[in-house]
Amino acid sequence: MPQLPQAQQPLYAQIKTAIEQRIQADEWRADFQLPREEELAVEFGSSRLTVRRALKELQDEGLLVRIQGRGTFVVGPRVPCAIFDLPDISEEIEYSGGIHTSEVISLRALDRDDPLASLLPVPAGAVLFHSRILHKEDGTPLQVEDRFVNSLEAPAYLDQDFTRVTPHAYLLCETEVTAVENSIRAVRADPESLRLLEIAGDQPCLLIDRRTWRGKVPVTRSRFLYPGDRYRLRSSHEAATSSRPPMSAMFDINPSPRRIR
Repeated sequence: MPQLPQAQQPLYAQIKTAIEQRIQADEWRADFQLPREEELAVEFGSSRLTVRRALKELQDEGLLVRIQGRGTFVVGPRVPCAIFDLPDISEEIEYSGGIHTSEVISLRALDRDDPLASLLPVPAGAVLFHSRILHKEDGTPLQVEDRFVNSLEAPAYLDQDFTRVTPHAYLLCETEVTAVENSIRAVRADPESLRLLEIAGDQPCLLIDRRTWRGKVPVTRSRFLYPGDRYRLRSSHEAATSSRPPMSAMFDINPSPRRIR
């Protein structure tokens, strides 16, 4: 077992620190694929659950990204932690013990006269990409995701198989974001979303509207629609210390326990 720093810490924290130091020292650089959980457990003399906890915290802090079916990768310094304010739904479902699947409803470039094109103004020479994806847990619809992407920031977006990798995970590795804005409100779903989510027309839904920028350049706009009885929302923030401003609120969306649905 390699020597770990700060041996007085819990083992998961020691593993987390050791991995973080490898990333900071460029031993594990951006896009490096981490060894499997089983291999890390053997290396550090721990259980897989202990390793998983360390990796999950590093994902939440923006150092790692887990891509379903492929593995866990180093994000690198170009993507700030703010991108993780909303966790990837596939990770949340798997973390709660469910199986994530997705269905691509639409994946296309929008014409400039398309009414949806006004949702994310893009610079001259750019095209606006749009994807609509239905996410499910164990076959139960949980989220309709509409995502609008500046083509100059992710040119290969339309070439991706979003049944194998989520847009969140893909963009995390491909784009640079310096500012994030989230807004939340209760809404009535449109007819297509009602059909996709398999809910009645009078059922309230939670809509999270998320915008991201690189400097002053718009990168994405994402609209996440959840059935109100299947999700709960938790927000948290750090209090300001000295002259440092408080962190922006972090919105943690978790599936409600299946037994109470």
